Amino acid sequence: MISRVAVTLLAAALCLAASSANAETGFLDRAVTIGTTPHRYQVYVPADFSAAKTWPVIVYLHGGGAQGLDALLPTVGGLANDIRAHREAFPTVALFPQASPNATWSQPDMQELVLRELDQTMAEFHGDPARIYLAGYSMGGVGAYRMAYRWPQKFAALVVIAGRVEPSTAGGERVSDGDRRLYSYLTDRDPFAALAKQIKSIPTWLFHGDADESVPVEQSRHMAAALQKVATFARYTEYYQGRHQEAPNRAFADMDMLTWLWQQHR
Repeated sequence: MISRVAVTLLAAALCLAASSANAETGFLDRAVTIGTTPHRYQVYVPADFSAAKTWPVIVYLHGGGAQGLDALLPTVGGLANDIRAHREAFPTVALFPQASPNATWSQPDMQELVLRELDQTMAEFHGDPARIYLAGYSMGGVGAYRMAYRWPQKFAALVVIAGRVEPSTAGGERVSDGDRRLYSYLTDRDPFAALAKQIKSIPTWLFHGDADESVPVEQSRHMAAALQKVATFARYTEYYQGRHQEAPNRAFADMDMLTWLWQQHR
């Protein structure tokens, strides 16, 4: 005679198998509502997704020009492009937030939006809290540095592509009082060293093109040098004659970097 416990366990196993078999995969539309405002984003779920295990989650902060309300622009180019080209190389759930129109990832409210979307993604797709990876390109690289500075214990690895540490004087960027409170490294005599000290426990890989016409390559060179003095792991890849818009596709096509990334645990 089959015991009630055995029947219960069998039923639970069948439900889990059914839910895994019916799971949506690919690039999926999702949203979170803050107050009365819905914020749309996309999540990539691998074809072999199963709720029977936990999954790494990579958060990708897009560059300038992909802000909006459609949740689609962040999945044009960069990480999404490389996922579509080589899905087998991305055994991960990938979160693609979208900054609001005219907003940037430097803003605390946009960073907190990312965390809300991350929490929802982790719950829905069985994310592993020990394997959350933060990546950002250009404007998203600035945001990645700032989020890592605020929450250094949250991320198992950091990938920054053509990111800026110092505010852009050419672009007239100013450091507000709020920025001074949240990101004190911005006003430090050596902002690179101050940032590196705060995020030194996060394994980090930086990418930049030496012909970048938007963000000076010196930003990544100085940051890499500062990290290599204090960090657990810091690596820097510089592309010879590499332009700004080429960098994200090349970075996420780097199989050495991806192999390293999936091995990182907090």
